[in-house]
Amino acid sequence: MKIETLFFGDRWANSYLLTDENGVSALVDPGAPTPRLTDALAGKNVRCILLTHGHFDHILAAPAVREKTGAEILIHRLDAPMTEDAGLNLSLHALGRDHTPFSPDRLLEDGDVLPFGNLRVLHTPGHTPGSVCYIGDGFIVSGDTLFAGGIGRTDFPGSDPAEMKKSLRRLVALPGDSDVYPGHGDATTLQNERVNNYYVNYLIR
Repeated sequence: MKIETLFFGDRWANSYLLTDENGVSALVDPGAPTPRLTDALAGKNVRCILLTHGHFDHILAAPAVREKTGAEILIHRLDAPMTEDAGLNLSLHALGRDHTPFSPDRLLEDGDVLPFGNLRVLHTPGHTPGSVCYIGDGFIVSGDTLFAGGIGRTDFPGSDPAEMKKSLRRLVALPGDSDVYPGHGDATTLQNERVNNYYVNYLIR
């Protein structure tokens, strides 16, 4: 699997373009609604848009990408209301305006296996009720659950510190090592975070 990081400014989340050996792509967390994002997709065969959770900085460009590519939008069932509510997805608070509401095409559950790349959905609530990580062969797209040296905030509406603790335990219990591609900041590895991430080690004790 080829993984490209698409990043468009401090306000916006990392977006990732995953492309399999057949040239089929999935776009993760298209937050920044800018021409640069859609230009980066020129010539790509994007079949699905995978959302790690429903905050504005991870979802705002999803309907525009869907319109341009015909790709389906996937999100966990518990975060689906956030795609239509500017209060829940924090766009009204952060941007001072509403966003264009949209409905996802498919709702995800823990343990779902996607036909694209055999990605497995790991439900990791804590940052939001429906946060997920996408688990691939040797990599994890972790959204705002796990960062290099940090974890997602749990002081937002819908966040839950107790659920975050459970989710981190699930992540660090995954077998072996994997590259980790977070929603913000640099890529890391699961083993590095097991050993060096203070927040992970503090919470899983």
